Amino acid sequence: MSPRTSVAALLSALCLFASPAAFADEPQPNKAEAARRFDRGLQLFNEGDNAGALAEFKQTYAIMPNPIVLYNIGLVYAAMGRPVDAVDALSAVVGAASLSPEQHERAQSTLTDQQARIGRVSVTTVPDGARIDIDGVEVAKTPLAAPLRVAEGSHVIGAVAEGYAHAHKEIVVAGNADASVSFELVLGQSKVPANLTVRSRTSDADVLLDGKSAGKTPLATSLSIPSGHHTVELRRPGYTPSKQDVDLGEGATGDVTLDLSVDPKSLAQDGADFALSVREGSADLTVDDDHLGLYSQPLRLPKGAHHVRLQVAGYLPFEQDVTLEAGKPNLLTPFLSPTPETRQAHDSNMRAHRTWGFIGIGAGVVITGVSVGWVAASASKKSTAQKDFDTNEALVKAGTGDCDSKSDTFMDSCNERVNDAASRLDSAKNNEVVGFVGVGVGVAVIATGVVVLLTGESSHRFDAPTQGAASKPSSWALLAGPGQYGLALGHGF
Repeated sequence: MSPRTSVAALLSALCLFASPAAFADEPQPNKAEAARRFDRGLQLFNEGDNAGALAEFKQTYAIMPNPIVLYNIGLVYAAMGRPVDAVDALSAVVGAASLSPEQHERAQSTLTDQQARIGRVSVTTVPDGARIDIDGVEVAKTPLAAPLRVAEGSHVIGAVAEGYAHAHKEIVVAGNADASVSFELVLGQSKVPANLTVRSRTSDADVLLDGKSAGKTPLATSLSIPSGHHTVELRRPGYTPSKQDVDLGEGATGDVTLDLSVDPKSLAQDGADFALSVREGSADLTVDDDHLGLYSQPLRLPKGAHHVRLQVAGYLPFEQDVTLEAGKPNLLTPFLSPTPETRQAHDSNMRAHRTWGFIGIGAGVVITGVSVGWVAASASKKSTAQKDFDTNEALVKAGTGDCDSKSDTFMDSCNERVNDAASRLDSAKNNEVVGFVGVGVGVAVIATGVVVLLTGESSHRFDAPTQGAASKPSSWALLAGPGQYGLALGHGF
């Protein structure tokens, strides 16, 4: 006996017998309509018109939702080779108390048989959001929450999305087995793609379009995408994700700006320490177009790429891309170029110090030289005067020679010579003191000139760092250790 014949026999033998009890509690008009349609369904089924029988049984169930009717619907689905629908119907009534023991046994055996005839198909599409049809009937939309159930055998799976051509693939699915199919949809020839520009001040962030990677910021070009609804999202460790929906028509141009904000809670894991060493003065710091103010201490920033901008009074703005590594001190030692005004003031200062320094040194040398000569001449005169004074004073004391004390005339002459020698001696001593003072003044002027010369600004102050690792100056700074605990030496290069 064929499955259809056995089901027909079961319907005739069991359903008709059970139908009066099934309709007993219904209002008279409904009961009459339900019974009429139920009988009509049995008749069509016996005539081999499964589709007609199914329609009548469904109408009966709509009038009178009864487990017996649903049981018959499940058996008709089984006879039609539609195991998925049969399982759904029979699963709802297999434990119903209104079924007789024979009906319950038949429901359970049919359910088990139909379950074995069902396969499972997983479908993925690029892009997501495609409509999926099986044998021409739309059944779902990607991404699927669960695999699709289909009857065992051959099926044509189709996928289509807005702006894309309809794609088809034929697969053969075995009962109680899994199969998969994927589609890379292509733009329809009659569709003109839209262009979307994604902007962000945060660099190295992942750009996701409808959940799929579209590159990293900054994107070199705009994205060519199908017209319709899209979701753009930016993600980067250490930041709070940001997303925006956009609708673009065919051939339209769109612009989306997404800025990420730092997530302080994630910096312990996804952050890195960053420090500056600026010799020119206080630096006004901006990171990724986010103005942070005057730099005063090391910062904790998300690891990865950043764009740093510094402004120091008297210098041109400094900009540089840096990549911060987690677990390491990252020190930036920027070379700042002066403004024309700063360089002019520097050159003027340098020239003034050099000019007055050399003038001071030269003047000091002249003063010192003249003073040394003056001291030497004064010393010679002092020596001569000292000898004359000593000689004449000795004659006066001895009272001999020209200085005989018995002759008042000679004594006056001797005393005059003594006084003259003493006067010349005092004058020579005073001149010698003046010379020494002059030497001191000269040395002081030389020292002042040297100080002025040395305190001027260096002519190499604004020279660019020499290229090459061997000649590149190193700088060190104390930084906060990993996780902001402890201190570490950071080396800038």
